[in-house]
Amino acid sequence: MKKFIKKIELKPLLISVGLVVFQSAFFFLSKLLQSNPHLIGNYIDDKIHFCNWFIIPYFLWYLMLFIVPYYLYKKDKDALYKYILSYCICAVVAAIIFTIYPTTVARPTLENNNILNFITNTIYFFDTPAINCLPSLHCAVSMLFILVSFTSKKVTNKFRIPVTLMSILVMIATLFVKQHVIIDVITGDILMTIIYLFVSCSKKTVNKAKKLLNI
Repeated sequence: MKKFIKKIELKPLLISVGLVVFQSAFFFLSKLLQSNPHLIGNYIDDKIHFCNWFIIPYFLWYLMLFIVPYYLYKKDKDALYKYILSYCICAVVAAIIFTIYPTTVARPTLENNNILNFITNTIYFFDTPAINCLPSLHCAVSMLFILVSFTSKKVTNKFRIPVTLMSILVMIATLFVKQHVIIDVITGDILMTIIYLFVSCSKKTVNKAKKLLNI
């Protein structure tokens, strides 16, 4: 165990922490600037019933925020730069959308009668009020995991396939734990796809990021 800990590099972990802080700063800034949120959702969303088992993949997304960049740091630095740029641009664009069009969703009231409900209520507590839903950053970043995994030739299928499956499961989980509705998922995925394509096609931007970050 000690040998394993010694082999862990600190730099990629700090990169992940920095990205989370960056995203959180813009997320909370948008909360200070926005007006009353609009309740979104339709009859299809109402048909999707809460299922507490989906809180497991939803929660594991937070671990993926560290695992995916760490893997890219070790395997493909160019892909990591694209990941960082896409992540940051998405955080800024999403914050602008949150400010202009604040949204909220209806969440169930749960009793803490089992561990899964307790975890869900804990996440609800730290994410109260339930605003800044469209686009879903959970889904946007999950889409980034998929895009960067499939566009990097250095990422192996042993990593690509489980990351893709988990990312899709996270997107589904956002609906079943009632953190988001379908339009949040769609807009999050589309937003990140557009941003990632822009970053991938802009070699000058990526090169500037390389010089600035020097990872």
